[in-house]
Amino acid sequence: MKRTIFLQDPNAVWLKGNLHSHTVNSDGELTPEEMKDAYVHHGFDFLAVTDHDVYTDTRYLTDENFTMIQGVEQYNNSAVGDKDIHVHYLWADTIEGIKDKDVIHLKERTAACGMPYAYDMRKKGAFVQINHPHWSMINVTDIGTEFPYHAVEIMNYGTDWLENMGNGVVFWSEMLFRGDRVWGTGSDDNHNHAPLDSMYSDSFGGYTVVKARDRSPQAIMDALFSGSFYTSTGPEIYDFYIEDDMVHIKCSPCEKIYICCQWRPYQRIIGRHVTEFHTKLKGPEKFIRCECMDARGRSAWSNPIWLD
Repeated sequence: MKRTIFLQDPNAVWLKGNLHSHTVNSDGELTPEEMKDAYVHHGFDFLAVTDHDVYTDTRYLTDENFTMIQGVEQYNNSAVGDKDIHVHYLWADTIEGIKDKDVIHLKERTAACGMPYAYDMRKKGAFVQINHPHWSMINVTDIGTEFPYHAVEIMNYGTDWLENMGNGVVFWSEMLFRGDRVWGTGSDDNHNHAPLDSMYSDSFGGYTVVKARDRSPQAIMDALFSGSFYTSTGPEIYDFYIEDDMVHIKCSPCEKIYICCQWRPYQRIIGRHVTEFHTKLKGPEKFIRCECMDARGRSAWSNPIWLD
């Protein structure tokens, strides 16, 4: 039996997108129209405008070649203590109780207000994730056992490039180690305070690539909910699956491919232009995922395949 996180549909399409961006409607420098044009120009297929604590309706920008995902980033507090976390909500079209330009403030910026709100948004159909855990300086114990989340942002390019604080893979790993079934996404979190062609630009460096049935907002959201995607800063993952106790990975040319599970990364291949890795499961794995690293130091991360 073949096990994979990727949609098994011969008509499925690979789509590259940014799930986290800010416009002039919060603390960004570009309008939604300018943002879309920039991402179209750089070869992206979809974009979510997720302004801070305010919803920017961008559905009018969707066309046959480019898709807008709806969303908002909310200031919140951790479930344990008072550490700052940012909670991300994404949806395809409309969501009950929220309309364009609505301010999405909590009554109090506390977990007592934030957690019920997150659970309610999840119940309404939103995709819920924790943003940039390293930049927020939180660890897994800070989020406690409350768990309304579908995902954690494992690559936040803006804070990684500008502040060296955007890699959330260790945080994600700890969540997986303790048994949380959570996906890992990647985004720019771009505000565009520097020109798009500047070395200080926070755009176009971290992204999520979905394998979806088509280009529609709902198909992209369905791919996110099911884990049919990978996160990258450069390398491409073409396939990742288990068949007859063998793990198979196919990717663009890389130097290193690691298979990770609930222990240390325990299998790997290293070479000049590695594009495939085939190896046997050891037996007691609860999940596996892969990381592919190219010669420029860029990485791609698959989502976990759960084995129980």
